[in-house]
Amino acid sequence: MYINPPNLCLSKLRIKHFLQPSLVITLLVGFGFAQSHVALAQARRSGTPLPQELYGGIEIGAKGIKCLVLRVINGDEGYNVSILNAEVINTTLVQTRDGKFTQQAIRDTGLVVQRFYQRLQQDFKVPTDQINVIASSGLIGDNPQDISDEIKRRIGVDIDFLDIETEVQLTIAGTIPRRYRVGRTWYDNRSGSVMVDVGSGNTKGGYQQLRQVAIGRPDYDYVTWGMPIGSVTFTNEVNKLAGGDADLQTFIKRSQELSTTLLRPSIRSEVSRKPGLLNRKKVYISGGIVWSMLTLLHPEDRRSYIPVTLNDINTFYNRITTNPDALLNPDLSGIRNATVREEAEREVESVRNTFTTKNLISGAEVLKAVANELGFPGKTLIFARFGYLSWILNYVRLQAEQ
Repeated sequence: MYINPPNLCLSKLRIKHFLQPSLVITLLVGFGFAQSHVALAQARRSGTPLPQELYGGIEIGAKGIKCLVLRVINGDEGYNVSILNAEVINTTLVQTRDGKFTQQAIRDTGLVVQRFYQRLQQDFKVPTDQINVIASSGLIGDNPQDISDEIKRRIGVDIDFLDIETEVQLTIAGTIPRRYRVGRTWYDNRSGSVMVDVGSGNTKGGYQQLRQVAIGRPDYDYVTWGMPIGSVTFTNEVNKLAGGDADLQTFIKRSQELSTTLLRPSIRSEVSRKPGLLNRKKVYISGGIVWSMLTLLHPEDRRSYIPVTLNDINTFYNRITTNPDALLNPDLSGIRNATVREEAEREVESVRNTFTTKNLISGAEVLKAVANELGFPGKTLIFARFGYLSWILNYVRLQAEQ
């Protein structure tokens, strides 16, 4: 169930604001993926921010709750946006019972949101009217109002539920670099790229296309797609078919069957209506399962944008379905840089704490299906390490710029 409240008109009114070249965005980040209650980014501060420059965002996602602190300064060349702090606490709100979010998960979510809300005010001095609390489109359950009521009871704030279309547009603008350079010439990057996010609660993506106008500068349109199947929601569906106590081999067999009857037809249906998903040669992929894959296969690679191959996807699938224990315990002794090795150790541990083996099997099945149905062979694949922060960052940034 998705709720798109009347005051949330980003997709039609303000999303194009991202594309203005006058918008200077300074992402001072150097951190890894979600770790339980660990500060992930700290910008180097230049003077003490004024209250009117500080904005906070709390995103309630299917597998975690994110908290951002931004400093937004309106300068001569446009808005300069810096991340002062980013934190993630992993939760299990995506786990449902009989199609509903469990009361325990709702209480846990309320506690984390309350903790972040207080921290934004007390530690970072963000004014309450400049704190945004948003729920991701990946929250799929029959009782979203229970989440709203719990948070309203704890902090007195109404939350916004994003729809897939708006979330994808925000993610495209934050994940795909606007331009790329060959020699001294700059080219439009977004018009030739597509974004795919394999999340815990859903899988979504889309692309931006240039639209010529009769007068003035060219404009952009967005094409988005999404389905309520992600790493954890697919696990739930397979469990219904196989039984919650099924062994791994039975679970794998049922996941393959469900991929054939449910997963792939869902993707194929979207592609038939939006052929542009197949035509772009560069694919930016993000999401928890992609992060898990690269953390386990290439733990030494700490870059923000990491090349991905079809061999990575197939190797990950084969190893998680045949020898998951070995995959989840990679040998890190070959990483000579002690700092990089420590970062890799933390991220591998975070993978084990975030996803069960069945979640990883399900996510690998979803990722493999997406790769086949969206025609990944022959394309350039890039993992956007910080894609998971992009939409909440851009959402808060838009609120600030109003």
